[in-house]
Amino acid sequence: MPGRAAISLFERIAGQPLAQAERLTDAIQLCLVKPGETIFAQDDLHPYLYVVESGLLKFTYLRSDGEEWIKSFIVEGQFFASLSALAPAGRASFSAVAIEACCLERIPFVALRDLADADLGWSRMIRNALMIYGERKERRERQFLTLDREEHYRSLVREEPNVVTRVPQKDLASYLGITPVGLSRIATRVRTEIGR
Repeated sequence: MPGRAAISLFERIAGQPLAQAERLTDAIQLCLVKPGETIFAQDDLHPYLYVVESGLLKFTYLRSDGEEWIKSFIVEGQFFASLSALAPAGRASFSAVAIEACCLERIPFVALRDLADADLGWSRMIRNALMIYGERKERRERQFLTLDREEHYRSLVREEPNVVTRVPQKDLASYLGITPVGLSRIATRVRTEIGR
C-alpha cells in the first residue's frame, strides 16, 4: 500500500503519531524504478520528496565537461529530494539515478507543506527532517574535505558497510575521487587489516 513506508518514517522523524496521515497517503505515488533509470535530472522542475522502500540510488552532478561527479548514495529507509527543486519554480541541483531496482514513494512537496501549515506535528516532522538532511550533508562534506581517500573509505566501511558492499566499484571510486585501481589497492589493504 503506497504511503506505509513514508508515514512510518515521518512518524519516527516527528517522534509522535501524525494527524491526518490519510491526506498524505492519498497523494503518494508508488514508483518502481529499474537499475540505471533516472528519477529526476539536474535542472529538472521536480517538487517531490521520495522515501526509499527498497533499493539503492546515487546522486550526481554533471560537470561542464560532461563528466559525472557522485555526491552521495541512499538506501532503503531514507528519504531524499533536491531542496532547491522544492522552492516555487525551483530546479533540481543534482540528478537521482537508481543503481539497483528501487521501490520509491513519491510525495508532492505541496502536500507535506499544506499538512505542516495546518498541524504542529507535521511542522515538527519537516523541521526535524531538514535537520537530518542538513546533518547528513554536513557530515559528508566534512569527510570529503578533511579525510584523505583511504580514511574516507575506512569511514564508509565503518559507518555504511551496506552501501560499500552494494555500490559498483567504479561508482565508489568516483565518489571517493580516485581511480578504480586506487580503490582496489585501498580496499585490499583494509580487508587485509580486518582479516588479521
